[in-house]
Amino acid sequence: MPIGIVSVKLGAFVGMPSRRGYAALEQGRRDCCKARNAAIEHWLLWRRQHPQWKPGDLYNAPPAKINRKAKPNGKPPKDSPLGPRLFLSRELYAAATTAAPNVAGALASSCVQEVTKRLKANTPYDHDGSARWIWQAILAHEVSVPTWRKGRVPMPARSARLEYDDDHCTLRFPLLSKASGYSTLSPTVRLHAKDLSRGNRRLLRQLADGSRKMLDSAICEKAGKWYARLCYEVPVAACGFATDRVMTLWPSMPEGKRPLRLTWVDIEGGKRSWDLGDGLPLVAEYRRLIARNRAIRYRSRDGCGRGHGKERVYRVLRPITRAVRDTFDRFHKQTIARLIRATLEAECGALVYREPTKPVRERTWFAAQDVPFGWAEFEARLQFKAKSAGLEYNVERVRMAEWLDDKEKTRRAN
Repeated sequence: MPIGIVSVKLGAFVGMPSRRGYAALEQGRRDCCKARNAAIEHWLLWRRQHPQWKPGDLYNAPPAKINRKAKPNGKPPKDSPLGPRLFLSRELYAAATTAAPNVAGALASSCVQEVTKRLKANTPYDHDGSARWIWQAILAHEVSVPTWRKGRVPMPARSARLEYDDDHCTLRFPLLSKASGYSTLSPTVRLHAKDLSRGNRRLLRQLADGSRKMLDSAICEKAGKWYARLCYEVPVAACGFATDRVMTLWPSMPEGKRPLRLTWVDIEGGKRSWDLGDGLPLVAEYRRLIARNRAIRYRSRDGCGRGHGKERVYRVLRPITRAVRDTFDRFHKQTIARLIRATLEAECGALVYREPTKPVRERTWFAAQDVPFGWAEFEARLQFKAKSAGLEYNVERVRMAEWLDDKEKTRRAN
């Protein structure tokens, strides 16, 4: 199920001075980074000491502090490729709480889960090595160990409490442990709900009354301000179309009319294709912003921008970066909206995105126009919108050999 995020600015703390509350929040963020770094370092040391370990081998786990009942299904739990199951659940948690004793137990558990999720992630498409997973690349000395320095404060949904009415909106979240010495372990803070749009305020009301489920969220800092990033489940609309009818999205050739291409089989069995995306206006706007950036950059040669006046130049340059990002965001949203509408009109229940590899990206329509395209951001937004529309979503990479064959076929057809 797709996950949505609504960001709300934090206000004053309830029951304590705001200065003390934000200081505790800042210290909690540093302690969470210590817990993550200690957990991943403990995992690395154990794997170095046990190079021959395999899933299913014997492991002497420390005694459990909480006695839980066995699951009724009777199936024995399996070990993860990272390490023994009890090692990941007990020893990493102990290492995290030892490094950061003032952090609440729920936050330490979330930090350990974040570490294991990071280790289980795939390596990038341009990874220089043979390892497929991050933990394999670390053990093979292909990448360095991930380090957290200025992360976020996790907020488990089972320990958070959101209240919203016409007068105020408050959020209570776990932060400190009993070892910290504070009397208030779970502080309460007000949220600037009135700064949100009407739709987001309605969403907050649904999260508060329980009509919409809130997932594990986080508290992060941006430009000196603290925000609560509340995650929730996005309802999926069932499209009702057969999943064997597939719509395929391809990157276009350098000589194509538009940057993307759709291929599918209609109801009568005929092969159809359609060029997608208004690429020429995007290229013109990007080149205009780059030309303006260069014109402003060279003003410093005439004296403007030297010494203390350099800030005046930077104040003008920063909006250009935002303008470029907003331009590509609008293009992504408009293109994906047209793609989803075309998929539903063709009565296709599945969407396949042929993701280009790095060599293929250097030979696409965007590369020919000398325009950088955020492929990762585009794919993430496409996946969210496709699943929200009830479509079956899959990703298949386009290799260089297949790309050259298609280019040769297109050249011969022309």
